[in-house]
Amino acid sequence: MIAVGGVLVLAGVVALVVGDWSGQGWLLPGGLIAAGIGVVIAGLVALVRRRLAPVRAARRAHRSAPGTGGPVRRLRAIPSMVAAPWRGRPAAVPRYQTVLWLAGVLYLIWPLDFVPDLLPLVGITDDIGVGAWLLTSLYAEAGNQLARETDDEDAGEA
Repeated sequence: MIAVGGVLVLAGVVALVVGDWSGQGWLLPGGLIAAGIGVVIAGLVALVRRRLAPVRAARRAHRSAPGTGGPVRRLRAIPSMVAAPWRGRPAAVPRYQTVLWLAGVLYLIWPLDFVPDLLPLVGITDDIGVGAWLLTSLYAEAGNQLARETDDEDAGEA
């Protein structure tokens, strides 16, 4: 579809350049170009929708999974999950994991970096990497914590 749109745009440009379009004749090349642009845009939208189909399917599966909760519910579970091992409660995660998360947060806010931010593109990649690890790790463990809580509630009812 994108290729067809490109051919229409090309045909319109060639017709505009080569032909003698005095009077109302200029509508044909303009129409070809406009139609080609429309077909290209429609093709790009279709391509993006096809690429996002697995993401939408994963999101639907995630929403239907019992006990995992959405992002807001997981965000609310993080403080109790992190504080549990330090308060003597049964720990969902070991203490060393909470220390690693704390070290990640400190690395992100600390003004001195392993790779200086003054280096273009390279300087910020370490921050992006640590931030991505921190967010994915916290998100996954919060989901596990919510699933454990749901399992504990189900076991208590039975």
